[in-house]
Amino acid sequence: MTTDRSRRRVRWTAIGGTALVGVGAAVAIGANPYPHSDRPKDAAVQALETRESALATEARRVNALNAERWASYRVKLAERTRQIATVKAANAQALAASAATSSYSGGSSGGGSYSSAPAATYVPSAPVASSGSS
Repeated sequence: MTTDRSRRRVRWTAIGGTALVGVGAAVAIGANPYPHSDRPKDAAVQALETRESALATEARRVNALNAERWASYRVKLAERTRQIATVKAANAQALAASAATSSYSGGSSGGGSYSSAPAATYVPSAPVASSGSS
């Protein structure tokens, strides 16, 4: 004499057990989907693996060389940046010194401050040859 409740419990137990077995099988297959075999590898596959390892070695060497070059570049760039900053500072000091010594303060017109302009020079251009046919 089985009741409706016991049939339902048996059904749910069977569904749970089936799900548990299915998940366990999926995990087992996923962990090692293709078991290793003892047969020798194909010559083409071996050639590809050899080429791959050679390319990996070359890539590591090239990356190391590039890292050295970038490090050298960064050192030279920092030195050049320091040199430019030094020149800019010297130019700023020279400009400030020349502005302080050569400024002109206007008289009664309430004038402003003028810095002296460099002396202008005239450089004649080369004479133009005329052809006589205007």
